[in-house]
Amino acid sequence: MMVKKSLLLIMVALVFLGTSSVQAYDFLMEEVINNPTVTYKKDFGVDVTLETWNKILDNLYLMGQIWEINKFQPAYKVTKIDSGLHIDDPTGIAGDIWQVGQSEHARTFHGVGKFDHWAVPSFFTANGVFFFECKMDQNMLLGEVRLSLRGNNSVSRLVMKIFSGVLINHVDNRFKNNLEDMKKIIKDIVNDTDKVRKILTGRVLDDFNKVFPGGGIKLTEG
Repeated sequence: MMVKKSLLLIMVALVFLGTSSVQAYDFLMEEVINNPTVTYKKDFGVDVTLETWNKILDNLYLMGQIWEINKFQPAYKVTKIDSGLHIDDPTGIAGDIWQVGQSEHARTFHGVGKFDHWAVPSFFTANGVFFFECKMDQNMLLGEVRLSLRGNNSVSRLVMKIFSGVLINHVDNRFKNNLEDMKKIIKDIVNDTDKVRKILTGRVLDDFNKVFPGGGIKLTEG
């Protein structure tokens, strides 16, 4: 039972974790997109401008620090590595993440994660490609997230396929819950920037002021 639960946890957390070497990511992304083991797609809406949303996706380290200070769950630990980020999940999951593409209306991330737990063999790993595409509809940002996951070996792919239904359900719950907490952060950035500044110190506060010197861009009425 412990092994089964742990396998599900690693697959769920891969939504938010990971990457491989920069030199290899083109090939890996093509493999993941063209031959995914599991796929997920979700529409969402946020009361925020496209400009502020893009700043949030472009500054995930900063968002991770604000998430941690607010004690949101799961209690992710986000640290910088080269041009990417390393993320530790309290359930025992570890991975790295890089942004590998951007345009005015889209951001693309690539990653690979693993479960650092005694009950799960170290070869259970997977690559993921995460694509966010957004547009403004009156005063609401409407977006779609698309996720493709591919196990890095035959055993990982077999397990992911067997549990694909449960995996997708867990991924959906994780995405929705995390987005709801992110909306709270976004609301404060846009409407009460000083509230955010008061809980930040040192380099994190400096980074926040650089990214949001005048706060988030407020939505216009009408």
